[in-house]
Amino acid sequence: MSQTLILVPWLEGGGAQGALEGILGKLPAQDLTLLILFSGNRNHEPVKKLVGRTIELELPRNPIGVLKAALRLRGFVSASDKIYSLMRGSHLVLGLLPPGALAGKRLAASFHQLPSTDSAGVQGKVENIIVKRGVRRAGLITAPSNRAVDELIEGGFGDSRRVKVEHNIIKRAVKPLVPPRAGVLDSVRLVFAGRISKQKGLDRLPDLLKDVTVPVHIRCLGDGEEKRNVAELHKKLKPMHSLEFLSHVDDVVSHLDWSDAVIMPSRWELNPLVVWEARARGRSTVGSRIEAFQDLEKNGPMWLFSNGQEFESIVSTLATQPDVRAKAFADALESSQNLNLRSSIVDYLGS
Repeated sequence: MSQTLILVPWLEGGGAQGALEGILGKLPAQDLTLLILFSGNRNHEPVKKLVGRTIELELPRNPIGVLKAALRLRGFVSASDKIYSLMRGSHLVLGLLPPGALAGKRLAASFHQLPSTDSAGVQGKVENIIVKRGVRRAGLITAPSNRAVDELIEGGFGDSRRVKVEHNIIKRAVKPLVPPRAGVLDSVRLVFAGRISKQKGLDRLPDLLKDVTVPVHIRCLGDGEEKRNVAELHKKLKPMHSLEFLSHVDDVVSHLDWSDAVIMPSRWELNPLVVWEARARGRSTVGSRIEAFQDLEKNGPMWLFSNGQEFESIVSTLATQPDVRAKAFADALESSQNLNLRSSIVDYLGS
């Protein structure tokens, strides 16, 4: 019987995990072994339900832990016919395996951040050498954006025959859609869903809200290393604004339906799953003017800001122009419905 090893560095309930759930849900669970290399995992029960066996090595996320992970990995690779490596951390460990360890294996690998972001600094450039070694035998390498695919090819991670765009598979809720609220709004409801880290830029909220005169209620869903710091931000907000924390949730649909838009003041991104989950419910995203969001603006509604003045204008428009909200609702649904959810990874691993 064919055995597939699902290799991940860690799982924390974020977008990469959501993308993985979409893939695993289309493969036979009894053939899948999930191997989680490093410690600090949380909110990953939904993934464990989709595989036949889960093994957590609980190794530290440091150079010694990476070396130990490579040693432990050899036996699992030997016992597997197919391997799916979820993101850069697991590719790095694969790159430390002995020559020939991956020979004859059907290997697929995904990247969930822009290579240019991951390559920053001396450590990133050194790691790139090992990561390229880890994925050189991959018959399929994917990323959820054209920009990332271009960077992977230009950076020598793979050629155009093997590197493909694969959009993250989103869960489409069966419950009826909730249309945008009517009329002029007394307050604007924004929702954030994801790992609460420096990357997500939530620490910018006090400055962004400083000159906003419409009351804004922000609901944050997620866990992460910056959660404690972000939870203290309410002390820096005007009394008219509020910040609510509900920790991690497995189903964001009811919160998206409650909201007027998603908020993502991110410092960097690739193609966040929550943007597409929001579009599937008719909600747009209010996001920072980074390259990834400018790419997403081409195929669906995105309201982008570079500073507090632009953010204030977006909030004011959301509150006072119901026709804009209605158009964004229709455009978001159309964008979601045009999304190609066929998975080349599923086809590759299932064949």
